[in-house]
Amino acid sequence: MNKIDLLNYNQLKVFIAIYEHGQSHQAANELGMTASGVSRTLKILRDIFKDSLFIRRCSGFVATEKTHQLIPMAKSLVEQYQKIEMQHSVFTPAESGGQFVIHAYDEFVYAVQKVVREDILTEAPNLRFDVRVLTHDCTTALANGDMDFVVVYEGFNGKNLNYEMFSETDSLYILAKRNHPVLSQPITLENLSRYPCLEIDNYDDLSCPLLVNLCREKDLCMEVEGYTDSLASAMRLLSESDAITLSCNQFTRQFVNMLPGIDYIKLPDELAQKCRTRRRENREIGNYVLFGNTNHSAAFNWVKSKLICGLEREWRLACED
Repeated sequence: MNKIDLLNYNQLKVFIAIYEHGQSHQAANELGMTASGVSRTLKILRDIFKDSLFIRRCSGFVATEKTHQLIPMAKSLVEQYQKIEMQHSVFTPAESGGQFVIHAYDEFVYAVQKVVREDILTEAPNLRFDVRVLTHDCTTALANGDMDFVVVYEGFNGKNLNYEMFSETDSLYILAKRNHPVLSQPITLENLSRYPCLEIDNYDDLSCPLLVNLCREKDLCMEVEGYTDSLASAMRLLSESDAITLSCNQFTRQFVNMLPGIDYIKLPDELAQKCRTRRRENREIGNYVLFGNTNHSAAFNWVKSKLICGLEREWRLACED
């Protein structure tokens, strides 16, 4: 029997994962396998194709010429297998394995972990999740499949990127230390401009904070206290200064409810609308789960659905808090 007859779907997935990552442990994490399992599969593949396929170097695996020739065909076969898997296989969460990488803005991380813990792992205990704080431009990594999901409060445009909104952004809030004068004054740009602005800046695509821009349009001078992508650092800085910050996130407001030294006040509708209009000049605001086009498996789509539904519920509960 020709040994090519022994080739199967799982072996092809391992082959492609090693090629894309160059590391057996990263391939194992992506596929929900052990490193030894990946090594055994690679040994079988080498026997099937009568080629070493990958040369081990200090930096990782380097593909042979044979592998470069095989990869396009392997990817095409995997795409066909995935179509069959999506259309005709029965997905059973309890039997599903694999790892998913999720990056989220600081304010969303706890909610994401809660949804993973309470909504996903209770049904699919063999899945693995790597949830991290997003602090950089993720579009390339997302499109390439190096990340599975990104949770943000802005819409992204880009090749091979998709996003689904799980909730709208409606109310905006001014956060400041408890008993800050701004909390007892009428919320106008004139009054806000008297205090420095601390920007919780997760994604650096604005030249300066929204409030500072709006003040400048009224010939008002608002100083910038600084920038941080850490919610914990922002709250500590607010509690020790006269700075204020603008938040559009209900999870942030929910977090503030647990802090004795921080308080908030809702931004008037007219001023909130001006902020939303200005922000939309750069990105469509809302609360989104972003994902690429590289993964079409039943497990991926199931996790995506659970993540979106769970975050929508958590956002609704935060609004009621």
